[in-house]
Amino acid sequence: MLNLKWDQKYSVGHSRIDHEHQVFLNLIKNVSLADDTHKSREDILRLLIEVKKYADFHFYSEENIMLDHQYPDYDEHKKEHERLLAKLDDQFHSYKVGAIELHSVVEFLFNWFALHTTGTDKRLVNYISENF
Repeated sequence: MLNLKWDQKYSVGHSRIDHEHQVFLNLIKNVSLADDTHKSREDILRLLIEVKKYADFHFYSEENIMLDHQYPDYDEHKKEHERLLAKLDDQFHSYKVGAIELHSVVEFLFNWFALHTTGTDKRLVNYISENF
Protein backbone atom coordinates (compact mmCIF):
# COMPACT_ATOMS: atom_id res chain seq x y z
CA MET A 1 0.00 0.00 0.00
CA LEU A 2 1.32 3.40 -0.95
CA ASN A 3 1.44 6.18 1.61
CA LEU A 4 -0.50 8.84 -0.26
CA LYS A 5 -0.15 11.51 2.41
CA TRP A 6 1.76 14.73 2.06
CA ASP A 7 5.18 14.49 3.64
CA GLN A 8 7.75 17.25 4.03
CA LYS A 9 10.18 15.20 1.93
CA TYR A 10 8.05 16.23 -1.08
CA SER A 11 8.37 19.91 -0.25
CA VAL A 12 10.58 21.83 -2.66
CA GLY A 13 10.49 25.08 -0.68
CA HIS A 14 8.42 27.17 -3.09
CA SER A 15 4.97 27.90 -1.69
CA ARG A 16 3.08 27.89 -5.00
CA ILE A 17 4.74 24.74 -6.32
CA ASP A 18 4.35 22.97 -2.98
CA HIS A 19 0.66 23.88 -2.84
CA GLU A 20 0.08 22.57 -6.35
CA HIS A 21 1.97 19.38 -5.49
CA GLN A 22 -0.26 18.87 -2.45
CA VAL A 23 -3.36 19.19 -4.65
CA PHE A 24 -1.87 16.77 -7.16
CA LEU A 25 -1.09 14.18 -4.46
CA ASN A 26 -4.65 14.52 -3.17
CA LEU A 27 -5.98 13.81 -6.68
CA ILE A 28 -3.84 10.66 -6.85
CA LYS A 29 -5.26 9.66 -3.47
CA ASN A 30 -8.81 10.17 -4.81
CA VAL A 31 -8.06 7.82 -7.70
CA SER A 32 -6.66 5.24 -5.30
CA LEU A 33 -9.71 5.49 -3.03
CA ALA A 34 -12.03 5.16 -6.04
CA ASP A 35 -10.81 1.62 -6.50
CA ASP A 36 -11.44 0.84 -2.82
CA THR A 37 -14.95 2.31 -2.88
CA HIS A 38 -15.92 0.41 -6.03
CA LYS A 39 -16.70 3.44 -8.14
CA SER A 40 -17.82 2.75 -11.68
CA ARG A 41 -15.24 2.60 -14.45
CA GLU A 42 -16.81 5.76 -15.91
CA ASP A 43 -16.37 7.61 -12.60
CA ILE A 44 -12.76 6.44 -12.36
CA LEU A 45 -12.04 7.58 -15.90
CA ARG A 46 -13.44 11.01 -15.01
CA LEU A 47 -11.06 11.16 -12.02
CA LEU A 48 -8.17 10.19 -14.28
CA ILE A 49 -9.11 12.97 -16.71
CA GLU A 50 -9.10 15.38 -13.77
CA VAL A 51 -5.58 14.21 -12.86
CA LYS A 52 -4.42 14.74 -16.45
CA LYS A 53 -5.94 18.21 -16.66
CA TYR A 54 -4.43 19.20 -13.33
CA ALA A 55 -1.01 17.85 -14.33
CA ASP A 56 -1.19 19.88 -17.53
CA PHE A 57 -2.17 23.01 -15.56
CA HIS A 58 0.57 22.43 -12.98
CA PHE A 59 3.24 21.93 -15.62
CA TYR A 60 2.19 25.13 -17.38
CA SER A 61 2.31 26.96 -14.04
CA GLU A 62 5.76 25.59 -13.31
CA GLU A 63 6.98 26.50 -16.78
CA ASN A 64 5.84 30.09 -16.20
CA ILE A 65 7.86 30.15 -12.98
CA MET A 66 10.89 28.89 -14.93
CA LEU A 67 10.46 31.57 -17.58
CA ASP A 68 10.03 34.28 -14.94
CA HIS A 69 13.40 33.27 -13.46
CA GLN A 70 15.25 32.60 -16.74
CA TYR A 71 15.81 29.01 -15.65
CA PRO A 72 18.69 27.65 -17.76
CA ASP A 73 17.28 24.09 -17.83
CA TYR A 74 13.84 25.22 -18.98
CA ASP A 75 13.88 23.30 -22.28
CA GLU A 76 14.87 20.00 -20.68
CA HIS A 77 12.41 20.42 -17.79
CA LYS A 78 9.61 21.22 -20.25
CA LYS A 79 10.52 18.13 -22.32
CA GLU A 80 10.30 16.04 -19.16
CA HIS A 81 6.80 17.42 -18.58
CA GLU A 82 5.86 16.47 -22.14
CA ARG A 83 7.27 12.94 -21.72
CA LEU A 84 5.39 12.51 -18.46
CA LEU A 85 2.11 13.64 -20.00
CA ALA A 86 2.62 11.19 -22.88
CA LYS A 87 3.27 8.36 -20.40
CA LEU A 88 0.18 9.43 -18.49
CA ASP A 89 -1.88 9.14 -21.69
CA ASP A 90 -0.46 5.64 -22.25
CA GLN A 91 -1.32 4.58 -18.70
CA PHE A 92 -4.86 5.92 -18.94
CA HIS A 93 -5.43 4.26 -22.30
CA SER A 94 -4.13 0.94 -20.97
CA TYR A 95 -6.52 1.20 -18.03
CA LYS A 96 -9.43 2.22 -20.24
CA VAL A 97 -9.02 -0.83 -22.50
CA GLY A 98 -8.50 -3.17 -19.55
CA ALA A 99 -4.82 -3.90 -20.19
CA ILE A 100 -3.81 -2.81 -16.66
CA GLU A 101 -5.50 -2.47 -13.30
CA LEU A 102 -6.11 0.83 -11.55
CA HIS A 103 -3.53 0.10 -8.85
CA SER A 104 -0.86 0.09 -11.59
CA VAL A 105 -1.97 3.55 -12.71
CA VAL A 106 -1.88 4.79 -9.10
CA GLU A 107 1.63 3.38 -8.61
CA PHE A 108 2.77 5.07 -11.82
CA LEU A 109 1.24 8.39 -10.76
CA PHE A 110 2.75 8.28 -7.29
CA ASN A 111 6.22 7.21 -8.45
CA TRP A 112 6.17 9.89 -11.13
CA PHE A 113 5.07 12.48 -8.56
CA ALA A 114 7.69 11.47 -5.99
CA LEU A 115 10.62 11.30 -8.43
CA HIS A 116 9.78 14.46 -10.35
CA THR A 117 9.09 16.47 -7.21
CA THR A 118 12.18 15.46 -5.26
CA GLY A 119 14.50 15.58 -8.29
CA THR A 120 13.66 17.86 -11.18
CA ASP A 121 11.48 20.33 -9.27
CA LYS A 122 13.92 20.52 -6.37
CA ARG A 123 16.69 21.56 -8.80
CA LEU A 124 14.44 24.33 -10.15
CA VAL A 125 13.73 25.74 -6.69
CA ASN A 126 17.41 25.45 -5.71
CA TYR A 127 18.27 27.54 -8.76
CA ILE A 128 15.68 30.15 -7.82
CA SER A 129 16.90 30.24 -4.19
CA GLU A 130 20.53 30.67 -5.23
CA ASN A 131 19.91 33.31 -7.90
CA PHE A 132 16.95 35.44 -6.81
